[in-house]
Amino acid sequence: MKKIRFYFYQLPLLCIVGSIVMGVMNSCKDEEEGVKTFTLKVQLKYPDGYQSAAGVEVKLNSTLTDATFKAATDATGTAEFLIVAGTYQAIASETRIAEGNKYVLFNGTKSDIVVANNSSGSTELSVTVDLTESKTSALVIKELYNGGCQKDDGSGSFTFDQYVVLYNNSDAPVSLKNITIAACMPSNGHATNNFITGGELTYKTQGWIPAGFGLWTLERDVQLAPGKQIVISMENSIDNTQTYKNSINFANPEYYACYDVAVFPNTSYYKISDVIPTDHYLKGYKFAGVTANAYVLSVSSPAFFVFQPAYGVSFTDYVTNADNIILHGGSTSQANLKTPVEWVIDGIEVFQKGQESKSVKRLTEEVDAGFVYITNNQGYTLYRNVDKTLTEAIAENEGKIVYSYSGGIEGSTDASGIDAEASIKNGARIVYKDTNNSTNDFHIRAKASIKN
Repeated sequence: MKKIRFYFYQLPLLCIVGSIVMGVMNSCKDEEEGVKTFTLKVQLKYPDGYQSAAGVEVKLNSTLTDATFKAATDATGTAEFLIVAGTYQAIASETRIAEGNKYVLFNGTKSDIVVANNSSGSTELSVTVDLTESKTSALVIKELYNGGCQKDDGSGSFTFDQYVVLYNNSDAPVSLKNITIAACMPSNGHATNNFITGGELTYKTQGWIPAGFGLWTLERDVQLAPGKQIVISMENSIDNTQTYKNSINFANPEYYACYDVAVFPNTSYYKISDVIPTDHYLKGYKFAGVTANAYVLSVSSPAFFVFQPAYGVSFTDYVTNADNIILHGGSTSQANLKTPVEWVIDGIEVFQKGQESKSVKRLTEEVDAGFVYITNNQGYTLYRNVDKTLTEAIAENEGKIVYSYSGGIEGSTDASGIDAEASIKNGARIVYKDTNNSTNDFHIRAKASIKN
């Protein structure tokens, strides 16, 4: 198993109602009245390769009285409870930040813990809770707008206003240094895919995915606080609503922009508002042999992803190394970077409605096990669903969450029922659903979340 160096942060346990203080007080009172108490030690057992941690909250539920207690582990990963006879369930959950803004989830449950009121028995008991491991990212794609909108006079569509919103879904700050946005080739999900042989992606078992012909990266270090987002305009970073009211206004000093005219000089795609600071510009890269003067993300069906090089790796050296470049269809104009899957933070596979039978996945299951459809040219966006349980579990969210969400379109909606944007404006911190499956994690939103 790969060794991972961890840094910080633990998620709160879900729905902790009760208090260890109350549990101890009640038990002491019972003992004064002749009721026997027990010390229950709950030992957390981590998967191979992981050390026990102090300070992890363990919840103990009584299945007889509905009482709930909590205690923190010591350095050995053991939590102690003073309780009376009964049947209990122990639940533990921990999240650790690792390198590259990834995080590892540990979850475990031990049910049917029987504490018998037997005077001849021991008053000290112990149980072990086996923790299982899963991995996801602190940083997620919150929203992708790639399909454009209708022109005011109905004469066609305007598609030079794409953007992505990245969101810190965790409880700790994350570094955005060298955060890079890219897309797999072929650009459209229903186009001929020369990376498929015998019905399988040739790179599926090779530990990389292809980033098509170029990419954009944020070279400086930006710390993104928990529950905060970064808006990145990928084209025409100006107030486009001055020309097309259905479009997007990017003239905002808080926004970031893909703007590097030395690499991609096409002015049909790249204009910049003077209110956007120059240190908010992302740097463009295109691979050897590529002659394109613009980085074009599919308006119908991109396989979009975000990655961050591993610590210690020179981003420039990796991108410019010919050994890391592979062609799609044999043409140097379609050069691709072999992007290690372990660098990928998040991805979303998009197919065009009406092209279902021809569409083939480009992102591997480790990045996105599903896909989502969208109708382009209508101003729709792909918006991440809310994790209802985790969002409601944040104590500070009480009274701030707005329900009855109705922003979905074409039969697509957020099943949580939570209006994320309204809740954020109301002071709530949203935790978004992240199962590495865009079919479950996204819905089609009728209106861009950043649109006034």
